[in-house]
Parts: sequence; structure tokens; C-alpha cells
Amino acid sequence: MINYINVIIMIASMLWYTIFYIISVGPARMEKKKGDKSYKICSRIRKISFVGMCVFLLAEIIYLFYPLNIGLSTRLFSGISGWIISIAIGLVISIAATILMRAAVAVANDSITTRKENGMYGGIYQKIRHPQAIGDVSYWIALAFFFNSPFLILINLLWIPLNYIIAKYEEKDLKLRFGQNYVDYMKTTGMFIPKRK
Repeated sequence: MINYINVIIMIASMLWYTIFYIISVGPARMEKKKGDKSYKICSRIRKISFVGMCVFLLAEIIYLFYPLNIGLSTRLFSGISGWIISIAIGLVISIAATILMRAAVAVANDSITTRKENGMYGGIYQKIRHPQAIGDVSYWIALAFFFNSPFLILINLLWIPLNYIIAKYEEKDLKLRFGQNYVDYMKTTGMFIPKRK
């Protein structure tokens, strides 16, 4: 029974994160009603969204002890050598994600807070528009490998469409904020995969 409740909590916390994060990426839209304070409001809402992410992480840890019995293997790889392989894969993915995230945060400087004074980005953002979304998804996949769990890999794949939805909402707001400059940027820069020049 705990295992089913835990999976429901996982899905609910993913939705919590997604809904509040979508609201947090709309400061330009909110500014029409709330004025300059919209950026502070969106920063607070983004912090609220991270509650969902923390709950999801705890639910994944609990899943190690209370997995679902749905015909999937409990472990991706069996035995000690299987754990070593799974952890090694997770380590490679998380190192790549960390490199990507560091490059993104160094330029964007607004993972948690939104600021009106932030302009359009350079650096890695000249190659892809949403490197932080790729990093987020990669961390969740890496964690599933650390836990050696096929079910967690499957459920963490749900972060892909959720991050896509978030990115689409964010881009609506960025077009409102930066106008034609952002539209032109979208034409030359891939959303998640670099465009060929």
C-alpha cells in the first residue's frame, strides 16, 4: 500500500513543481497587472515550485525501500557488478549535466530568482535556448541509475515533456519581454539541440 501511495505522491509532486514553475516563468505577463513587483513574486513562486522537487526526491528515495510489484525488475542491473555499472552510468550522466548546468547558471544567473534587469544571454545560450532544462532532466535520469531502478528511469522520463511544457510557457513570456529580438534568437538557436548554422 505504501508503494502505491508513494508513486501517487511522486506524480503529484511533479505536477506541483510544473504548475508553480510555469507561473514563475511569467513575470512579463504578470507585470501588466502587478507592476515591477511581479519579478519578486515570480521568484517566490519559483521557490514554492522547488518544494515539489524536494518531495519528489524523497519519494524516489522511499521507492528504493517500497518498490511497486508491477512485473518490472526491481533492479536495472543485478549483483554487485550491476550496481557498479549502474552507478558509473549515473556518474557519467551527472558529470555531463553538471558541466552543462554550470555553463548555463554562469551566464543566466537566475535559476531561482527572476530579475527584470537580466538581458538575453550569451555563452551556452548561443547554442541552445534551454540548457538548464536539459540539465534538470539529466540529473533525474542519473539519479535513477544511481538507484539502479528501471521504474525510476521510466518515471523520470516524464520530466522530458514537463520541461518542454515549462520551456514553451517561458518562451511566451520571453517574447513578450524581449519582442522581436527573442523571436529572431529562436530562429537561429535550437530549443534543446543546437541548430546547424
